[in-house]
This record gives sequence, C-alpha cells and structure tokens, in this order.
Amino acid sequence: MKRRLLLPIALFALSLPLIAADSAAPSPAGAADFSQFKTADDFWKHLEKLQEQPKDQPKSREEALGLMSKWLGDQKVAADAFAQKFPEDPRRWQSKMLSLRAAGQMRRFSGQPVVLDEDRKAIAAIVNAPDAPEPVKGEAAFMGVMMLTSAFDKDKADTFVAFHKAAAEYLTKFPQHALAPQLKSIQLRVLDMDPSAEGQALLKEYANSSDARVAEAARGQLEKRQKTADLKTKPVDLKFTATDGKEIDLAQMRGKVVLVDFWASWCGPCIAEMPNVVSAYKKLHEKGFEILGISLDQDKAAMEGALKKHEMTWTQYFDGEGWKNKISTSFGITSIPATWLIDKKGMLRETELRGEALAKGVEKLLAE
Repeated sequence: MKRRLLLPIALFALSLPLIAADSAAPSPAGAADFSQFKTADDFWKHLEKLQEQPKDQPKSREEALGLMSKWLGDQKVAADAFAQKFPEDPRRWQSKMLSLRAAGQMRRFSGQPVVLDEDRKAIAAIVNAPDAPEPVKGEAAFMGVMMLTSAFDKDKADTFVAFHKAAAEYLTKFPQHALAPQLKSIQLRVLDMDPSAEGQALLKEYANSSDARVAEAARGQLEKRQKTADLKTKPVDLKFTATDGKEIDLAQMRGKVVLVDFWASWCGPCIAEMPNVVSAYKKLHEKGFEILGISLDQDKAAMEGALKKHEMTWTQYFDGEGWKNKISTSFGITSIPATWLIDKKGMLRETELRGEALAKGVEKLLAE
C-alpha cells in the first residue's frame, strides 16, 4: 500500500512568511517596466523594498491571499528582470534565489506542484556557480534537500535514505550556514516517520549528540518507537468510560477492525483529515469498522461542537486533561493526529494512515 507523506513544515518558506494554501492564483508577470532603474544599485534597492511586508490590512481571507500572491509575484518578476538586466552583477544569484522562493510559495497557494524540474536545474546552477556567495549557495542547496521530502513513501525506505544522505552532505558542506540548525530539526521530524534501518541507526547516533536538545529529541523518538514495537507484540489493552457513559473494552470488540483516533478540536491537521475518517466510517461501518476517538481537548463544549460540525458520530473518550490525557500519555502519544488501526485480533497494525490510505487499510484488514 502506497502512502505518501507530507511534512508539517513550510519546506520552501525559508525566510518568507507562510499562509495556508488556497485557490489564490499567482500574480501574472504582465509587462513590468523597470527602465527607470539605470544602475544595478538602484534596481537592487527596489528589490529590497519589494521584500518588505505588505502594510495593507486585508479585510478578508480572500483579500489576504490576493495581497500575498501579488507581493510574491512582484518579487519574482523584479528578481527575474534584475538577473536578466545585470547578468554580471554578483547579486544576480541572490535575485535568482528570491525568484525561486517566490515561485515556490505562489505554487503552494494555488495548489500546484511545489517541486519542478526547472527548479532543480536552477538550484544546481546556483550551487555550482563559481561566483555565487556561499550564503546563497547554502540556501539553494537547502532547498534542494527539502525537495526530496516530496517523494517520501513509507513503503519505500530508499526515499528516506536519499533525504538523509543529502542532509548529511549539506551539513558537511555548509556546517556554519544559518539554515544548518533548521535542517537538523527537520531531519529529526523526518526520522519520526522514517521506517528505514538507516533512520533507526541515525536516531541512535543523534541520541548521543553533544547537542543536548538533539540528543533529548532523538532519545524520545527511540522510546516512542520501542513502545510502538512493544504494543505490536500482544493485543492492545484499552478500557475507558465514553462520554455517553458506555463502558468500552477493546477486548470485547474482537472480530471488528477498530481505529483509535487521537485528536482535538484545536488541531488543524486533525480537522483537515476528518473528512477522510468520516468517509471511511460511513463506507465501512456496517462491514465491521469501528472508531474510538480519544480527544485531547480541555474544553468539552469545543469538542462536542467539532463532533456535531464534522459528523463524528462514533464513541469518544474525554477527560479534559489536554496533553495530559490519561490514555494518550499511557501510550506515549506526543503528537496528533495519531491513528492506530487495530485488526480483528486486537493487534496494532498501522499507526500513520492518512487520506485514501485509511479506507484501503481498513478494507485490507476487514478481508483477513
């Protein structure tokens, strides 16, 4: 089963602010006139001015997206024009980098593919340019490494191995770059979902890092992996009193496929994924599919509002403790959404199914 993964990070934002992707279209290039800029210095001042945050206060989400799209579009058009008008100026590499960032952001907003072959070629040109400044080369190389995350597939360990190899090469070549610490943090987040043996070995290496924060994060992930591995050795033990007063015992649900869904009404990714969960439930409930929701909400009214709004009609557990939720903490849950798919024998089989993969995973277990 193929499972594409997306990191919950702004891969191409870099120094730019990020707003949610939507249907805003990129600002058209048009027939921009830069003839008033006779010197590279004058044009560069204009480029720097364009990168300042918009001061207009949008009155709606749509207006905000429009302003952001125009802001990025204006930067790209001017950056491309600078590089073309002053092909010998050393700042042309910075302008090319600005163009790449702006274009990637605009594609995110419009729902288009973020990674293009032409971007890879442009990045390679910057990294290999003899006269490109090291900070710009480092930023371009960082973007190149991040592009590899778009290929992540938990069924293909080599997609993760390729990323780690590129990250190691980056940290060797640009150890002092401002983006190096950020790459280490991203790599740790990648390792949290990486199924490869190489990823496990790298986690152990990071657990002994001289950087206390890196070591602590790596050790936490190793402990989480061990807990998950231990859980898969015997039927999951889960008992609780549901919000409707019903006593729930997972052991009494043998013969059914059960999704234990750790979520919260304040969790954006949880709510974004909920239509897929609801769809799978409506489609497969009568065939033996059940869901047990474990809410990490503290506000019961907020939880109940989300249940009604998103048609989440299945059983829920709520204790108002938030991240200290008794069930989630006992299972070592440190991030949500977290989805545990339990087979007919009560064994934990999957922990990260999203989108269409969830229904397919349920159907597979129902057929066993």
